[in-house]
Amino acid sequence: MRVFSWLAVLAAILAAPALPVCAEPVQLQHDGRTLNADLTLPSGGDIRSGVVILVHGTLMHGRMEIMAALQKGLTERGVGSLAVTLSLGLDDRRGPYDCATPHRYTLDDVAREIGVWTQWAKARGAARVDLAGHSRGGAQVAYALANGAASGVRRVVLMAPTIFDPGEIATGYEKAFGIPLPVLLASAMAVRAAPDALLRPVGFLYCRDTAVAPRTFVDTYTVPERHDTPTLLPRIDAPTLVVVAGNDDVVRGLDRRLPPASGRLRIVTIDGADHQFRDLYGDDLAEAVATFIKE
Repeated sequence: MRVFSWLAVLAAILAAPALPVCAEPVQLQHDGRTLNADLTLPSGGDIRSGVVILVHGTLMHGRMEIMAALQKGLTERGVGSLAVTLSLGLDDRRGPYDCATPHRYTLDDVAREIGVWTQWAKARGAARVDLAGHSRGGAQVAYALANGAASGVRRVVLMAPTIFDPGEIATGYEKAFGIPLPVLLASAMAVRAAPDALLRPVGFLYCRDTAVAPRTFVDTYTVPERHDTPTLLPRIDAPTLVVVAGNDDVVRGLDRRLPPASGRLRIVTIDGADHQFRDLYGDDLAEAVATFIKE
């Protein structure tokens, strides 16, 4: 028969990290759709103390691995966070975007949603609202701020944000899908004014043989200054931290494209980290973000 030491059990309980007292789903209505997010606050915390809004990467969601790990890491460091799931044109979207679903959204739609979440936090009494985005979400955060869709943000964190090089985008597209991107762009531009038009089957982002509204296709693969993080950085007024993943195999060359660090712009490189900041690099990411946010 196994004998338990109650002193050992008590010691284990006392040594366990404090759990957040508030970890709850949040919803709001915007443009006829239900938007979803997850609010996590540290033990004894309150949204009125402040919150950092987290925006996920391409076609993903607010509970993906890096978002969940970052929320946990921030909570342990006394920082509350709201991980949002962008609707991408869908009502009550949860989980990864299903490539079988037609894509009907633009960057401006995304930027407005980011702005709506910042206003939601302010309406709940948040003393400070900070904004952070990962990968494509980082570039989308930068665009939302540069174009005024999100305002009143105190600090900004861009984690391995995407860059946009037209030549590399075209080369990568043809390599992935076997069709020259300019050919498809010409077809999309010819019918993008038609409200119900769809390109199908077509490769788009991570999806193969999906359906895409022409305006969505054109918006995603043209106008670099709307999608390129280094180009957008000078237009962001708030203090900004860019976190570079030292072993990033998705966003390559980000460090070479960034402007020099300045009073308003800080750059931190986490050596060895991949694009998703997996394993112990997630702790390094949470530490860098929390340190910057708490200043």
